[in-house]
Amino acid sequence: MGLQQIDTSQRALMLKYINPAARELYHISDMAGSLSEELFKVNANQTIAFPTYMGQIRAIRDGYNRTQVQLSQMRPLYNQFSWEQAWRNWRVKGLHTLSTSLQNQSELIISIQAVENPPITVNITGPTTTSSNATESIVMTSTTINTQNAYLDIHSFTKNSINAYNVILSDINGNQISMIPNNQFKAQFQIIDVSLMPWYPWNNNPNLNWMEVLYKKALPIFQNDTDEFPAIGYDDVIVNKALQLYFEDQANIPIATSYYQKANQMLAQIHEDANRGTNDVVSLVENPHDRINPRTGFGRDWRYSWKITGR
Repeated sequence: MGLQQIDTSQRALMLKYINPAARELYHISDMAGSLSEELFKVNANQTIAFPTYMGQIRAIRDGYNRTQVQLSQMRPLYNQFSWEQAWRNWRVKGLHTLSTSLQNQSELIISIQAVENPPITVNITGPTTTSSNATESIVMTSTTINTQNAYLDIHSFTKNSINAYNVILSDINGNQISMIPNNQFKAQFQIIDVSLMPWYPWNNNPNLNWMEVLYKKALPIFQNDTDEFPAIGYDDVIVNKALQLYFEDQANIPIATSYYQKANQMLAQIHEDANRGTNDVVSLVENPHDRINPRTGFGRDWRYSWKITGR
């Protein structure tokens, strides 16, 4: 494109295309290197918020007995009849600004490690006793500043730029309730209902309630020269994707299409090369050990095997 990153205006134009290109590319597939896994200690009968570095969940299993845990949306719980997959199930409740419930509905505390030059501006939106949706903007000229409003909940917690430090939101008692990573513009936590898995009491056995979670890494917003794509080795693909978006804006559809095809071709080649020597077949069938009695008959009849005769 003939642009220089040392020129402020030209750098802004480059970022205008690079970030959407990286985002569009990242959503195409679970490319090699984009997945990670961790063990989490999860107690029953609660809703949890995962860390901000976690993207979409891809798989879960019990860390103690290796039992697969299903992942579902919110609606199936409200079926008219009993939900067959209710147990060993996590429900995705979407994205939320707060990582924990606001217990003390009063003024909030915003804190940052150091005052930056220029100072960042933080925006908070939420209901108060006198307004259904109050908003205030706070310039962080100090490391700790209290809000003017006493909030009942928080709907949005954002900042105006990518900066050097995380921005912490705490209640009036100093308990952290949210956080904006320095490489993001807003606070956003993935909320999961785990009340139906695990089943064990939290103090029953220290080895229980550990869950293995396979997830896609969260995509950062590119701002600094040292920022990296979550999956290593895709820089050329991002360049082609950015050029595709650039020529789309120029209404040059033939050139944009060629860059689109080039980006997808390179992505497929990298993915194939990274997985050429691995076995990616995953068994999603029921383990025979999970059944006490073998099924009788066929179709739905196995549920009512005591009624089946002549088979």
